[in-house]
Amino acid sequence: MSFGSMFRELCCSAFAKKTAEDMAEQYGGEIGKNLIGGNNELANSLLGALTGKQQLSIQNVASMVQSSGGEQLVEHAETKGLDPALLNGVMGMLKGGGGGGDAGDGGGGGLDMGSVFKMIGGLTNRDGGGGGGGADGFMQLLQGFAGGSGGEGTNTGNIVQILLGLAKSYFNVKGKSNPAIQDWDAAGAGQNKSDDNFLNWALSVIRDLVFPGKKPKEIIQAGGDDDIDTGADSGKTKDDGDVKGWFDGHPEIGKMQKDVFDDIFDTTDDDKTDEDDPAPVIPTPSDFQENCSCLDNASILFLNCNLLLEYRKNWRFLFSTLSHARSLDEMMSKICYKGPTLIIAKDTEGNMFGAHASTSWCDTEGGWVGNGECFIFSIQPKMAIFHSTGKDENFQMLSSDSLALGGQPGNFGLELNSDLITGSSSGSIETFHTIRLSSGSTFEIDHVEVIIDLKWDGLRQHH
Repeated sequence: MSFGSMFRELCCSAFAKKTAEDMAEQYGGEIGKNLIGGNNELANSLLGALTGKQQLSIQNVASMVQSSGGEQLVEHAETKGLDPALLNGVMGMLKGGGGGGDAGDGGGGGLDMGSVFKMIGGLTNRDGGGGGGGADGFMQLLQGFAGGSGGEGTNTGNIVQILLGLAKSYFNVKGKSNPAIQDWDAAGAGQNKSDDNFLNWALSVIRDLVFPGKKPKEIIQAGGDDDIDTGADSGKTKDDGDVKGWFDGHPEIGKMQKDVFDDIFDTTDDDKTDEDDPAPVIPTPSDFQENCSCLDNASILFLNCNLLLEYRKNWRFLFSTLSHARSLDEMMSKICYKGPTLIIAKDTEGNMFGAHASTSWCDTEGGWVGNGECFIFSIQPKMAIFHSTGKDENFQMLSSDSLALGGQPGNFGLELNSDLITGSSSGSIETFHTIRLSSGSTFEIDHVEVIIDLKWDGLRQHH
């Protein structure tokens, strides 16, 4: 049994408070024991913090906080790859900006030692236990970043900055040990790195908080994304309850937060690895050639977190114009009867877009296949998912002349022609709530790739 599991069981006993005091003394010395004594709230926070193998013990974290006003912790986090925005948030939490509590500073160079336990408990909790769950940790991080005590709402600009910090930190920190991220680097994400696309991802995530009830097509066409303030301490103020509700609707944020800070504080359970997650933030790619993909880290994060959970673990490359002959016939030979697929296209102007096809491709003989799980998406210049309207069932069409999704002949939502050199896109169709994906109604294709989920492919081969 992992240390975290054993400790959680102890928490349920009548001796929970005494156990917390003993563990606090072990990991935080006499100061830690005094902090816990008589403070049930802090005891609960500590129980949430003390999970996993604790190779970097609470004692070490406390020591880094106490040394030089926390500079050792900053150096440790920077070495690990933590983004400056998150560093600012963490230091703000420790200095009382993120719910520091009233347990006294414990001699920590002006830093509240009670905040150490609350910080770790909140930031490394995903499931609502101990420190109040990931949402509370996220709110404390926002408050620490803003340097305030909360209670007056949160600026959207600060939320964007923390989202950017989490995404960048996730790939910086986890990229040193996560095989999936390393494989994607080899497949092309390494050479395609783009900080601008992390901003596109953050804007795609915050859209439903800033514009509740509106569809991405409506927001983008009205210029709403461009009106979202992205700088620190700027933008509209959102109620904390709304922010927590929005956070809960985006579990990938909590996953990244937990994974990043588990690595920073080394609080991952002994028996847990990245491979154990059935629906990871980043899927593991296979059957790829070096630099065969046009995707970057932010794009992979965006696409994977918008797929059904069962499609998020393993992706297999079926086709890439960088690896195969550039023709629709060649692509058809690789993708037909293989199950649900992701098609990603990049035009010669740098726009990137595509579609998720829910059903196996085949020659539809002038008809249509697919269902309402299909969607069209844009990655550049804006990240957005465009779902079915429910008005018609013109989801997937394939012939020797073209591959198309949505709309009708002469006015498809997305069409790739037989030579894979040209295509077309329309934002005036009944099938999907989509925008025109390219700057004009037709475009020249720079690159196309097709990916399948390995779980579905494995089931198909098994039967």
